[in-house]
Amino acid sequence: MNLRCPSGARGSVMACALAALGTPTLATADDSPTGVRTNTARLMGTDAAEVIDAPVLGLQRTAIPLFAGLAVDTSLYADALLAPNLGLRWAVAAGPHRVVLGARYTHFVGASVYSDAVESEAPAIRRFEPELTGPSFYGVYGLVLGPLLVQGEARYARYTSDYLSFTAGVGLNFAGNWSVVGEAGVRVEGGSSLRAAAGIRYGGDHFGFGLGAAYVDLSDPALPGESLPVLPVFDLSWTFR
Repeated sequence: MNLRCPSGARGSVMACALAALGTPTLATADDSPTGVRTNTARLMGTDAAEVIDAPVLGLQRTAIPLFAGLAVDTSLYADALLAPNLGLRWAVAAGPHRVVLGARYTHFVGASVYSDAVESEAPAIRRFEPELTGPSFYGVYGLVLGPLLVQGEARYARYTSDYLSFTAGVGLNFAGNWSVVGEAGVRVEGGSSLRAAAGIRYGGDHFGFGLGAAYVDLSDPALPGESLPVLPVFDLSWTFR
């Protein structure tokens, strides 16, 4: 999921962390012998243009394939941050072309927990009530060119305010199951305008691993230095084949 990252309140740290880790993120199904594999159909902060063909247990995405490219999924990161979520994803591969459509609903149950924590640590904030419940929708088109994946994602979310972003992503398989990935895009509505991320992914037949950083451009008086330019992106997964 993607959330608006407001400035000037301690709660913005929580919101941006949820956005980076829960957003509500290449799958192992690939009809070509080469290509990027991530095991969870995620790059860094965006969905990857691939088909999920086997059950996967992962931090960024846990999914169960159904039929005809459909899969149900959730983000364990967001679940652990008291934002239980459930999504439905459809993907198709036609030669080098990949198309993905997905939707997810998040029901935030941690308002009182976060409110108590923020208000106790920042007495100047008399009332903090995060509202992060609502649906999100995304679409991805990708093109596989040998070891290179090029893709574009559009994402819209409706919480207390609208969130709309467009992001381009690339993945390059450089050795075995290892790939480097990068993303760059803009938020048209909600939060700061620029979004970017980069990192490395390993996608074996079973074990998957991801490590990188996402640019969030967060300013907050409660932070040391009053700014948080990046957040780490970390993922572990296991595919059941």
